[in-house]
Amino acid sequence: MTEHDDDLTTQLTRSLTDRSDVMSGTSFGLAEVKGRARSLRRRRMATAVVGAAAAVAVIIPTVALASHTGGSNNEPAPITQTPSPTQAATDDGHQPSPGVLDVSDLPTGEAPSIEYVTAGKVLHQVDGSTVDIPTRQPVSSFAVLSNGTHVWQTADDRGHAWIEVEDAAGQLQAPLPSTFGLSVTRSHDAAAWVQPNGQVMVMSVGATEPLAYGDPVPAGDDLRMGPFLGDDCGGPADSCEVYVNVSQRAAPQPWVVSVNGTEPARDGGYLFLADATESGLSVGYTKLTDSGSCSRLLGGGEFQGFQTCQHTLTSLSPDGRLILADPAYHDGIGNGVIAMYDLEGNRLFDRHSTEDAQSFYPGAEWEDDTHVLAPVFQAGQWSIVRVASDSSMEYAVPPVAGEDVANPFVLSVGGLVLGD
Repeated sequence: MTEHDDDLTTQLTRSLTDRSDVMSGTSFGLAEVKGRARSLRRRRMATAVVGAAAAVAVIIPTVALASHTGGSNNEPAPITQTPSPTQAATDDGHQPSPGVLDVSDLPTGEAPSIEYVTAGKVLHQVDGSTVDIPTRQPVSSFAVLSNGTHVWQTADDRGHAWIEVEDAAGQLQAPLPSTFGLSVTRSHDAAAWVQPNGQVMVMSVGATEPLAYGDPVPAGDDLRMGPFLGDDCGGPADSCEVYVNVSQRAAPQPWVVSVNGTEPARDGGYLFLADATESGLSVGYTKLTDSGSCSRLLGGGEFQGFQTCQHTLTSLSPDGRLILADPAYHDGIGNGVIAMYDLEGNRLFDRHSTEDAQSFYPGAEWEDDTHVLAPVFQAGQWSIVRVASDSSMEYAVPPVAGEDVANPFVLSVGGLVLGD
């Protein structure tokens, strides 16, 4: 990528995002749990390495798009690929030009294989059926557990977040106060959130009510959920750890919370921990300034990882082999860039909004090991777009008319459920 390309990227990103001071991020889904290691903080991470966001909340301080000057010698190089339609495509349509995030006329593929919500009150299940959601307020985020329990995060008209837990039989618990953001284990056996006082709460399969974990996380400017690792949360062999990012401008810091206590998570030197696996892989911010940001993939042992200042590394695929990325510069109404990397730092693709195709998405979730789903807005319409690792795109839900600040779709946090 040339200096001219970087300047153009910056102009296009800011042209899009400056339309609104409302920021939408992503809810990070937990990547596949592999190996038998039980703790990210008990694993030494590689230090010889050179150098993410909930559909309802900002997860990082506002930063400018990083340039190559903030990078390093092992900045990942792109892989040139020719986009091809996904095999599920059934309707006419075409692929946009390589590198362009244009969703105006895509082929239509299969419906999403993860649950999603429309209009804040209608659940679309994997089998194609729909169910009315009985919560008091519209749903802004949600996680589905492996036993059919739904952990609904809702928002009232005063901007307050609440948690309402609905068991598989449809029994709804009373609302609990919450900050915005949910996290779920990769197996979807437990979901976690943070109360306004910094107390982490965990709802596990088999539990009748949420369990308070550790001590309250010290409050900063903002508290945002990070990865949720472990097994048997709340049980006799509890190995679960919830990561919470304290986004205070002076010293952003991830914290790790378990039944044993609450402490800063300093492994890897992250300012913000976006995602992790129990095998030791992790991604997050290592640099945040008003003029740029850098993200890093780290791993245990001799794994070298890589750093990029071109994108934000946001989440690992369910099998832990690919990394979803969005803009390094976050500001405004949503993301005008979507990219994907492999673990060696090869950039598989990089699609950008352009002046002609002014598109953006608030966040994305992994549907399987090689596909993500993202609600995308373009030209007065919202659609759920399936993006493959070869950069091809299709509609999972065809476009519907809407306003740019009113995303009608909410994807389930964590995407793919283990065993699906």
